[in-house]
Amino acid sequence: MKNLILILLFALAITNCNKTKETPLLLPIAAEPSAKLHNNKGIRYFNNGKYLEALIQFTQASVADSTTGEIYFNLGLTQHLKGNQEKAKNLFKQARQFANGNKKILESTLIK
Repeated sequence: MKNLILILLFALAITNCNKTKETPLLLPIAAEPSAKLHNNKGIRYFNNGKYLEALIQFTQASVADSTTGEIYFNLGLTQHLKGNQEKAKNLFKQARQFANGNKKILESTLIK
C-alpha cells in the first residue's frame, strides 16, 4: 500500500511538472487581422486543453505575422505544456526579441 501511494505521488509530480499559471496573450490592436483571428482561435483551443489544435492556430498566426512577440510567446507556452522544452526555449527567445515592451513577455517566469 505504501509503495502504491509513492507511485501515485510520483505520477502526479511527473504530470504536473510542465504546468504553469501563464496564459496565452492577445495580440496588439494593430496586429495583422488574420494573425489575430488565428491567435484568438488558438487561445480558445488552449483554454480547452486542445494543445495540438492551439499549436496549429498559433503557427498559422505566425505565418500571417512573423514579427509579433505575443505569437511566439503563445507558441512557446504551448510547446512548454506539451513537454517540448527545447522548442519552447527557442520560441521564448523569439518572443523576447519581438516583445516590443510587453511586460507580460519580458517578465514571464518561463523566459530565462
